[in-house]
Amino acid sequence: MREELRALAAVAKIDEASSSYDEELKTIPARLEAMRQDVATLEMLLTQERAQLDEAKGLLEERSAELALRREAIAHAKAKGSRAQTMKEADAAEREVESNRRAAQEREKEIGQIQETIEAKTKTLEEREAQFAEAKELLASSEKEGAERLEVVKTEREKVLVGRTTEVDKVPKRIIKRYERLRERSAHRAVAILTSDTCSSCQLRLPAQFYIDLQKGEEIKDCPQCRAFLIHESILDDAPSAEAPAAEATADA
Repeated sequence: MREELRALAAVAKIDEASSSYDEELKTIPARLEAMRQDVATLEMLLTQERAQLDEAKGLLEERSAELALRREAIAHAKAKGSRAQTMKEADAAEREVESNRRAAQEREKEIGQIQETIEAKTKTLEEREAQFAEAKELLASSEKEGAERLEVVKTEREKVLVGRTTEVDKVPKRIIKRYERLRERSAHRAVAILTSDTCSSCQLRLPAQFYIDLQKGEEIKDCPQCRAFLIHESILDDAPSAEAPAAEATADA
Protein backbone atom coordinates (compact mmCIF):
# COMPACT_ATOMS: atom_id res chain seq x y z
CA MET A 1 0.00 0.00 0.00
CA ARG A 2 2.87 2.38 0.75
CA GLU A 3 4.14 1.90 -2.80
CA GLU A 4 0.68 2.78 -4.14
CA LEU A 5 0.54 5.88 -1.96
CA ARG A 6 3.97 6.98 -3.13
CA ALA A 7 2.96 6.39 -6.74
CA LEU A 8 -0.22 8.44 -6.28
CA ALA A 9 1.82 11.26 -4.74
CA ALA A 10 4.23 11.08 -7.68
CA VAL A 11 1.36 11.31 -10.17
CA ALA A 12 -0.04 14.34 -8.32
CA LYS A 13 3.38 16.00 -8.28
CA ILE A 14 3.81 15.47 -12.02
CA ASP A 15 0.32 16.78 -12.73
CA GLU A 16 0.93 19.84 -10.58
CA ALA A 17 4.14 20.54 -12.52
CA SER A 18 2.27 20.22 -15.82
CA SER A 19 -0.79 22.22 -14.74
CA SER A 20 0.61 25.54 -15.94
CA TYR A 21 1.29 24.01 -19.35
CA ASP A 22 -2.21 22.51 -19.41
CA GLU A 23 -3.63 25.95 -18.67
CA GLU A 24 -1.67 27.54 -21.50
CA LEU A 25 -2.86 24.86 -23.91
CA LYS A 26 -6.40 26.05 -23.10
CA THR A 27 -5.91 29.80 -22.76
CA ILE A 28 -3.84 30.42 -25.91
CA PRO A 29 -6.44 28.97 -28.32
CA ALA A 30 -9.24 30.67 -26.34
CA ARG A 31 -7.49 34.05 -26.52
CA LEU A 32 -6.87 33.68 -30.25
CA GLU A 33 -10.49 32.69 -30.84
CA ALA A 34 -11.67 35.77 -28.93
CA MET A 35 -9.42 37.93 -31.13
CA ARG A 36 -10.82 36.27 -34.27
CA GLN A 37 -14.34 37.05 -33.09
CA ASP A 38 -13.38 40.67 -32.46
CA VAL A 39 -11.94 40.94 -35.98
CA ALA A 40 -15.07 39.32 -37.42
CA THR A 41 -17.24 41.81 -35.51
CA LEU A 42 -15.22 44.74 -36.85
CA GLU A 43 -15.52 43.34 -40.36
CA MET A 44 -19.29 42.99 -39.96
CA LEU A 45 -19.55 46.59 -38.73
CA LEU A 46 -17.45 47.72 -41.68
CA THR A 47 -19.74 45.94 -44.10
CA GLN A 48 -22.80 47.53 -42.49
CA GLU A 49 -21.28 51.01 -42.48
CA ARG A 50 -20.15 50.71 -46.09
CA ALA A 51 -23.68 49.70 -47.05
CA GLN A 52 -25.10 52.66 -45.10
CA LEU A 53 -22.63 55.01 -46.79
CA ASP A 54 -23.51 53.64 -50.23
CA GLU A 55 -27.20 54.04 -49.37
CA ALA A 56 -26.65 57.65 -48.31
CA LYS A 57 -24.72 58.39 -51.52
CA GLY A 58 -27.50 56.82 -53.57
CA LEU A 59 -30.08 58.94 -51.75
CA LEU A 60 -27.95 62.03 -52.38
CA GLU A 61 -27.92 61.32 -56.10
CA GLU A 62 -31.68 60.77 -56.06
CA ARG A 63 -32.39 64.01 -54.20
CA SER A 64 -29.92 65.94 -56.37
CA ALA A 65 -31.74 64.71 -59.49
CA GLU A 66 -35.06 65.75 -57.95
CA LEU A 67 -33.63 69.21 -57.17
CA ALA A 68 -32.46 69.59 -60.76
CA LEU A 69 -35.96 68.72 -61.98
CA ARG A 70 -37.49 71.27 -59.60
CA ARG A 71 -35.13 73.95 -60.84
CA GLU A 72 -36.02 73.10 -64.41
CA ALA A 73 -39.71 73.30 -63.44
CA ILE A 74 -39.13 76.73 -61.90
CA ALA A 75 -37.45 77.96 -65.07
CA HIS A 76 -40.23 76.50 -67.16
CA ALA A 77 -42.93 78.12 -64.97
CA LYS A 78 -41.16 81.48 -65.15
CA ALA A 79 -41.04 81.19 -68.91
CA LYS A 80 -44.76 80.46 -68.96
CA GLY A 81 -45.38 83.49 -66.76
CA SER A 82 -43.42 85.71 -69.12
CA ARG A 83 -45.60 84.54 -71.99
CA ALA A 84 -48.88 84.85 -70.08
CA GLN A 85 -51.48 86.91 -71.87
CA THR A 86 -54.02 87.02 -69.06
CA MET A 87 -53.88 87.65 -65.32
CA LYS A 88 -55.17 84.15 -64.71
CA GLU A 89 -52.31 82.60 -66.70
CA ALA A 90 -49.78 84.81 -64.90
CA ASP A 91 -51.17 83.82 -61.46
CA ALA A 92 -51.09 80.12 -62.36
CA ALA A 93 -47.50 80.41 -63.51
CA GLU A 94 -46.54 82.25 -60.32
CA ARG A 95 -48.17 79.55 -58.17
CA GLU A 96 -46.28 76.91 -60.11
CA VAL A 97 -43.02 78.79 -59.56
CA GLU A 98 -43.70 79.11 -55.81
CA SER A 99 -44.68 75.46 -55.43
CA ASN A 100 -41.53 74.26 -57.16
CA ARG A 101 -39.40 76.76 -55.23
CA ARG A 102 -40.66 75.39 -51.90
CA ALA A 103 -40.04 71.85 -53.06
CA ALA A 104 -36.55 72.84 -54.23
CA GLN A 105 -35.79 74.44 -50.85
CA GLU A 106 -36.88 71.27 -49.08
CA ARG A 107 -34.65 69.21 -51.36
CA GLU A 108 -31.71 71.58 -50.76
CA LYS A 109 -32.18 71.25 -47.00
CA GLU A 110 -32.43 67.48 -47.26
CA ILE A 111 -29.36 67.33 -49.50
CA GLY A 112 -27.43 69.34 -46.90
CA GLN A 113 -28.41 66.89 -44.17
CA ILE A 114 -27.47 63.92 -46.35
CA GLN A 115 -24.09 65.49 -47.13
CA GLU A 116 -23.44 65.95 -43.39
CA THR A 117 -24.40 62.31 -42.81
CA ILE A 118 -22.08 61.17 -45.59
CA GLU A 119 -19.23 63.24 -44.17
CA ALA A 120 -19.75 61.79 -40.66
CA LYS A 121 -20.11 58.22 -41.94
CA THR A 122 -17.02 58.59 -44.12
CA LYS A 123 -14.99 59.72 -41.12
CA THR A 124 -16.35 56.86 -38.97
CA LEU A 125 -15.66 54.39 -41.76
CA GLU A 126 -12.06 55.56 -42.08
CA GLU A 127 -11.55 55.11 -38.33
CA ARG A 128 -13.19 51.68 -38.43
CA GLU A 129 -11.05 50.60 -41.38
CA ALA A 130 -7.92 51.67 -39.50
CA GLN A 131 -9.07 49.69 -36.44
CA PHE A 132 -9.85 46.68 -38.63
CA ALA A 133 -6.44 46.79 -40.33
CA GLU A 134 -4.71 47.08 -36.94
CA ALA A 135 -6.80 44.24 -35.48
CA LYS A 136 -6.05 41.99 -38.46
CA GLU A 137 -2.34 42.70 -38.18
CA LEU A 138 -2.38 42.02 -34.44
CA LEU A 139 -4.33 38.80 -34.98
CA ALA A 140 -1.87 37.57 -37.61
CA SER A 141 1.13 38.21 -35.36
CA SER A 142 -0.66 36.73 -32.34
CA GLU A 143 -1.57 33.58 -34.29
CA LYS A 144 2.03 33.14 -35.33
CA GLU A 145 3.34 33.71 -31.80
CA GLY A 146 0.57 31.52 -30.37
CA ALA A 147 1.39 28.63 -32.69
CA GLU A 148 5.06 28.87 -31.79
CA ARG A 149 4.30 29.05 -28.07
CA LEU A 150 1.94 26.06 -28.27
CA GLU A 151 4.69 23.93 -29.76
CA VAL A 152 7.07 24.95 -26.97
CA VAL A 153 4.42 24.26 -24.32
CA LYS A 154 3.63 20.83 -25.76
CA THR A 155 7.31 19.91 -25.81
CA GLU A 156 7.90 21.11 -22.25
CA ARG A 157 4.76 19.38 -21.04
CA GLU A 158 5.87 16.08 -22.53
CA LYS A 159 9.14 16.37 -20.64
CA VAL A 160 7.31 16.94 -17.37
CA LEU A 161 4.98 13.99 -17.97
CA VAL A 162 7.83 11.50 -18.41
CA GLY A 163 7.29 8.64 -15.98
CA ARG A 164 3.63 9.45 -15.25
CA THR A 165 2.29 6.34 -16.97
CA THR A 166 4.64 4.15 -14.95
CA GLU A 167 3.42 5.67 -11.68
CA VAL A 168 -0.25 5.51 -12.77
CA ASP A 169 0.10 1.76 -13.42
CA LYS A 170 1.11 1.27 -9.77
CA VAL A 171 -2.17 2.76 -8.48
CA PRO A 172 -5.51 0.89 -8.54
CA LYS A 173 -7.67 2.01 -11.47
CA ARG A 174 -10.59 2.97 -9.24
CA ILE A 175 -8.30 5.32 -7.31
CA ILE A 176 -6.92 6.89 -10.49
CA LYS A 177 -10.43 7.41 -11.86
CA ARG A 178 -11.49 9.15 -8.66
CA TYR A 179 -8.29 11.17 -8.64
CA GLU A 180 -8.97 12.40 -12.19
CA ARG A 181 -12.53 13.38 -11.27
CA LEU A 182 -11.26 15.34 -8.27
CA ARG A 183 -8.69 17.13 -10.43
CA GLU A 184 -11.38 18.12 -12.89
CA ARG A 185 -14.21 19.08 -10.56
CA SER A 186 -12.84 20.00 -7.13
CA ALA A 187 -11.63 23.44 -6.16
CA HIS A 188 -9.18 21.73 -3.79
CA ARG A 189 -6.14 19.59 -4.46
CA ALA A 190 -6.79 16.00 -5.44
CA VAL A 191 -3.87 14.79 -3.28
CA ALA A 192 -2.80 16.48 -0.06
CA ILE A 193 0.62 15.75 1.46
CA LEU A 194 0.39 16.21 5.23
CA THR A 195 3.03 17.42 7.67
CA SER A 196 0.58 17.70 10.57
CA ASP A 197 -2.94 16.69 11.54
CA THR A 198 -4.41 19.40 9.32
CA CYS A 199 -5.48 18.74 5.73
CA SER A 200 -3.17 20.84 3.55
CA SER A 201 -5.89 21.11 0.94
CA CYS A 202 -8.87 22.48 2.91
CA GLN A 203 -7.26 23.08 6.35
CA LEU A 204 -9.60 20.70 8.18
CA ARG A 205 -8.26 19.50 11.55
CA LEU A 206 -8.31 15.71 11.37
CA PRO A 207 -9.45 13.45 14.27
CA ALA A 208 -6.56 12.08 16.33
CA GLN A 209 -7.10 8.37 15.57
CA PHE A 210 -7.73 9.14 11.91
CA TYR A 211 -4.38 10.94 11.77
CA ILE A 212 -2.58 8.09 13.55
CA ASP A 213 -3.99 5.56 11.08
CA LEU A 214 -3.02 7.84 8.24
CA GLN A 215 0.61 7.85 9.37
CA LYS A 216 0.70 4.06 9.21
CA GLY A 217 0.14 4.16 5.45
CA GLU A 218 -1.82 0.92 5.47
CA GLU A 219 -4.73 2.20 3.38
CA ILE A 220 -5.67 5.07 1.11
CA LYS A 221 -7.68 7.63 3.06
CA ASP A 222 -9.38 10.79 1.93
CA CYS A 223 -10.26 14.02 3.71
CA PRO A 224 -13.75 13.95 5.30
CA GLN A 225 -14.37 17.48 4.05
CA CYS A 226 -12.71 18.11 0.66
CA ARG A 227 -12.34 14.41 -0.28
CA ALA A 228 -8.68 14.88 -1.27
CA PHE A 229 -6.50 11.80 -0.97
CA LEU A 230 -4.37 12.20 2.16
CA ILE A 231 -0.75 11.04 2.27
CA HIS A 232 1.53 11.71 5.22
CA GLU A 233 4.97 12.98 4.29
CA SER A 234 6.60 10.19 6.31
CA ILE A 235 5.27 7.69 3.75
CA LEU A 236 7.30 9.49 1.10
CA ASP A 237 10.36 9.89 3.31
CA ASP A 238 10.75 6.17 3.88
CA ALA A 239 10.78 5.32 0.18
CA PRO A 240 13.44 2.69 -0.68
CA SER A 241 16.70 4.38 -1.63
CA ALA A 242 18.11 3.72 -5.09
CA GLU A 243 21.54 3.44 -3.47
CA ALA A 244 20.47 0.66 -1.07
CA PRO A 245 21.17 -2.30 -3.38
CA ALA A 246 24.66 -0.98 -4.14
CA ALA A 247 25.37 -0.55 -0.44
CA GLU A 248 24.17 -4.07 0.32
CA ALA A 249 26.30 -5.48 -2.48
CA THR A 250 29.33 -3.77 -1.03
CA ALA A 251 28.57 -5.17 2.40
CA ASP A 252 28.22 -8.71 1.00
CA ALA A 253 31.53 -8.39 -0.77
